[in-house]
Amino acid sequence: MEMVEVTARLCQRLGLPRSSGQIFGLLYLSTQALSLDEIAEALEISKASVSTGTRQLLGWHAIRQVWKPGDRKDYYEVQADLGELLRANYLGFFRPKLDASKRKLAVLQELLDADLKSGSLEATDYAVCKERLESLTRLQSRIQKLLPLAEKLL
Repeated sequence: MEMVEVTARLCQRLGLPRSSGQIFGLLYLSTQALSLDEIAEALEISKASVSTGTRQLLGWHAIRQVWKPGDRKDYYEVQADLGELLRANYLGFFRPKLDASKRKLAVLQELLDADLKSGSLEATDYAVCKERLESLTRLQSRIQKLLPLAEKLL
């Protein structure tokens, strides 16, 4: 059960629900797919917490839903290929967020320029905000340059 606690604490440190980490840890060590009832019983948490946690983990591609012939219950197993887990989350979450951030920074710069022109922003405040936006833009640009390398590693 130490693995369950480690993944629970890791999720908490990342600002995610503890139960999601517990569920992932349990399924990671399980040799067979488990139902919501089995997960709730093993972790001694509510079925509602298990249901919420499994939905989150499904969304992150950390687990997958499986069916057992002749059984109407849903069962869950871990995505054991951590490389696939990273690829799916990178392509489905991280990469789109980075692409959107570039556009948002450009819009913010346009709004900042418009505020200066309209007189609703003083030149000294404009200079501070502009420098901070430029700093964010440089960081975003550096990250974008690393993406091809990250994609090759995944």
